[in-house]
Amino acid sequence: MTNRELRRLSRSELLEMLIAQMKENDALQRRLEQAEAQLSDRRIAVEKAGTLAEAAFSLNGVFQAAEAAAQQYLENIERMNGQQKSICSSMQASAEARAAAIVREAQEYSKKTHAEADAYRNQIVAWAKALLKERNALRERMQAAGGNEAR
Repeated sequence: MTNRELRRLSRSELLEMLIAQMKENDALQRRLEQAEAQLSDRRIAVEKAGTLAEAAFSLNGVFQAAEAAAQQYLENIERMNGQQKSICSSMQASAEARAAAIVREAQEYSKKTHAEADAYRNQIVAWAKALLKERNALRERMQAAGGNEAR
């Protein structure tokens, strides 16, 4: 606005313009303070990090450490897996040996039991044959002695 235009304005209009200008000035002042704070934060970040190259190198070291830790973890997992396989193989071999021993014992017991049963059966058969022989001999004597057949 020119001086002439300003002179034509009333006092209330001038005060309104002055208030609007003060508000705009306050808003700009706040924006300036925010921008200065951001700039200060960035300077602090740059000072801490040094340069971008140093920051990248620092991150690279972190990644290398993480990769080394991951590699070590995988190696430990593989080692533990090998140990578990060895333990499982050992347990399986032991279980198979015990199972074979149990089968052998069962077969031996079965043979022994069968042999005992066969011997007992043979004794019973021999005893039964002897009884039949005696019965037949007794029957023959009774027939020879006189007569009636015992049944």
